[in-house]
Amino acid sequence: MRQRLLPIGLAFAGLLGLAACGDSTAQTTAGKTQPDQPVAAATVELAPDATAVRGTGMVAYKREVVLSFKITGIIQGFNVDMGDTVLAGQKLAILDAAEINAQWRETVASVEKAQRDIDRLAPLVGNGFATQARLDDARTALKLALAARDAIEFNRSLAEIRAPADGIVLSREVESGQIVPAGAAILTLGDTASGHVVRVGLADRDAVKISLGDPATVKVPGIERPLAAHVSRIAPKGDMRTGTFFIELAIDDSGRALPSGLIADALIHPASAINTSIVAIPTSAILEGFGPEGTVFVIDPATSTVTRRRVVFGSLSGGMVQVREGLSVGEQVVSVGAGYLREGDKVRVTDLIALRDEAPASATK
Repeated sequence: MRQRLLPIGLAFAGLLGLAACGDSTAQTTAGKTQPDQPVAAATVELAPDATAVRGTGMVAYKREVVLSFKITGIIQGFNVDMGDTVLAGQKLAILDAAEINAQWRETVASVEKAQRDIDRLAPLVGNGFATQARLDDARTALKLALAARDAIEFNRSLAEIRAPADGIVLSREVESGQIVPAGAAILTLGDTASGHVVRVGLADRDAVKISLGDPATVKVPGIERPLAAHVSRIAPKGDMRTGTFFIELAIDDSGRALPSGLIADALIHPASAINTSIVAIPTSAILEGFGPEGTVFVIDPATSTVTRRRVVFGSLSGGMVQVREGLSVGEQVVSVGAGYLREGDKVRVTDLIALRDEAPASATK
């Protein structure tokens, strides 16, 4: 019996020894100091243009005139093409006038006949050989002939298109020899003296903030410096299909040549905007996102430890995101390296170059 209990006792003693060794190892591991995690940090700052209203629109001349003929006809020729600069009164296009000239000659002949009838009937009425009613009818016929002649003369004058103002030909819709109906678009002219505008469609919540004269800036592709502008018109009624309100921005730099049709980004600064505490941080600082909300790691300057904090985001602009709630100006957030951190970790703020070299080592550990 003693022989059987001896191995069991030895085995139990061995287990106790292993447990003691395990506790000693755990205590040794727990006693080790974890190295500070290297991170890059960004200081929370007030968001630039936080109260500004953003929109996208199209650059155009303030006055763009679609030119057409008053009558149907065959286009005889053009004196200009797309992109040409023209002067007020310059002849731009003309119809083949054969038909309208024939109609004009017909009305002239009708006027002459009506006048001869009056000249012939007047003495006859005086001598009693014709009634006064016939003379009155002849005079009415003359008036009708004169009216028809004047109408044809007016249409005949509109068988050509002349520039209503100094400008530039923006488009030409047809070619010589085509038959065009009355009123069809032939040329589009941009009035250079009217200046450039940007028409922006805004949602109702933004449109109500805007007032006439509010300053704005317009960013046009290919032009590095934003262009100064101001609100010149506000639509009194929203678009029935989209619900947007069109705001017209007049570009103040009238000397710059801008092609009509450029897409521009507008930034309007409402004069009625109140002071705001909206701040901005780099988008790289976002740890997690849940719709308009998310989390970031905030660095405690006293202990150099990080705390996870929930924030409410605003709009994005470049590599920055606005934060409407959850952060204050001057706080520091982890902008690079947040993916390796846990709540309460101690960090060491370093520059991006050093962080790039240290990140692989930290990931390996």
